[in-house]
Amino acid sequence: MDIIGTLPDWVLKDYIKKGIIKIDPLPKDWEDNVDEVTIDFHLGNSLRVFTGDGWDIIDTKFTTKQEMEGMMKLVTLKPGQPFVLSDKDFVIATTKEKLTLPNDIVGHLHGKSSLARLGIAVHSTAARFDPGWDGHPVLEFGTFLKGKRVVIYEGSPICAFSFEKLSASVKRSYKKSPNNRYGGSKLPEVSNLRGKKHVRSRSR
Repeated sequence: MDIIGTLPDWVLKDYIKKGIIKIDPLPKDWEDNVDEVTIDFHLGNSLRVFTGDGWDIIDTKFTTKQEMEGMMKLVTLKPGQPFVLSDKDFVIATTKEKLTLPNDIVGHLHGKSSLARLGIAVHSTAARFDPGWDGHPVLEFGTFLKGKRVVIYEGSPICAFSFEKLSASVKRSYKKSPNNRYGGSKLPEVSNLRGKKHVRSRSR
């Protein structure tokens, strides 16, 4: 049977077993992480966290990638190490798993309800992974639980993916797209708005 649309659990498992959808590393108990239409992905060991360093204004037209990197610190977690998330933190991270998609499947990243009920919003604005994606998915998260801190752990479930089968392959995959700014990276990349270099005026 040729499935078009969102893949149900039994098709998702079959595609993963056949390597049509590639997930690496694939946990031994990965089938237990598949529900009706999604499979869990886990928090990787590299996180970028905004700090008070650098400029206090981010100009979406002129702030460069290097300037944004200067506003963040890179945190590297050991296996199973905790990370304390406060309501003042905004984090860019990658999943532990690398995802590779064929040219006729779209991936959709979803937050987990267990974390959402702790005020943690995961990747709520850019959750589509186009056909041909090949890399560690990048996700953003923070918590809106005011006055509380939430402890999360490297390797724990952080999001879930569903997959949609297209009626035909795309002509140009994400790998070949000029908009491919984040694919292939193992580290969480800051926003790549292609800010223009300019000279900032100094206050007198």
